[in-house]
Formats: sequence, structure tokens, C-alpha cells
Amino acid sequence: MAFTNSDSIVATDLNNMLRGLVRDNTDRAVTGTTNETDLSSQTITGGAITATGGLLVVAAGTVTGAAGTKRIRLYFGATAIADTTAVSGTADWYIISWIFNTATGAQRVLSIFSDPTNATNHNMDTTTAAIDTTANVTLEVTGQLGAGGDTITQTLMDVMIIQIT
Repeated sequence: MAFTNSDSIVATDLNNMLRGLVRDNTDRAVTGTTNETDLSSQTITGGAITATGGLLVVAAGTVTGAAGTKRIRLYFGATAIADTTAVSGTADWYIISWIFNTATGAQRVLSIFSDPTNATNHNMDTTTAAIDTTANVTLEVTGQLGAGGDTITQTLMDVMIIQIT
């Protein structure tokens, strides 16, 4: 639906929409440890996602170094909803996840993510979760190195909210 510059917007006009919720374009790196480490963590305020709404999450970055494997995960609450293949070498990575409520405490998730060992190979996974979205939920990207001398860098994370009524 297009708005002209003389239109006024009321809440009912905004019921079915996609809007930006969070944008993090800061380079965030993990190096020097083999522990799983937060690259980005965002709190999704309780009630921000309607019972039939959802989130679109896009995260991307790079892995560098040849000493060990590197793994990137996306968590929604305590549930890992995307988990890249552990790879060695230097490559780009990305995760795109659609998280849709089927109720305020039940989700269906589609994640598409890179296989950094092969730029033309992409992984897809569907899963379910049981996260209460009436309460605050943490959305986080983590990185885990097989060798502390390597590096995982997250260069962007965008989170958009989809409201469907």
C-alpha cells in the first residue's frame, strides 16, 4: 500500500507490514578463544511479535585463518535455529532465517545459510521452536573457533518484524 505525502497513518494502516527492528552494521569479531562467543545479541521485547507475526533475520560476515574450524550459530531464545557447517580456511558466511509464530509460544523456522567451504553450496533447515514471545526473547549470533588464532567476524545483522493480523 502506497502512502502519499499528504496521507496520515493510523494504527490500523500498519497492521500488516514489514518494518526494521534492529540494524547492527558494526564489525564484531571473535578470536583468541575456542569458546562459543556472542557476535551480536538483541532483545526482542515481549509482545512485539503478534501471535501470527514473525521475524526476518539476516546476518553475515567472514571467517579467516587456516588453523582450525569455524562455526556460526543463530539462537532464538535457547534454541539454535541455524548452525553453519564447521569449516576451515577463509570465506564469507551468511544466515537468513524466517521465524513465524503459529501461536505466542510456538514457531516454525526456515533458515538458509552458507556452506563457506563452497560458495555455491547453500544449506536449508526447517525446525520448530516453543519460545514464549509474550516475554522478552534474546536473538543472538555466536561464533566458535576450533583454533584461537583464527577469526570469525560478523559484519551485519538486520532484524525485521513481520506483523500479520
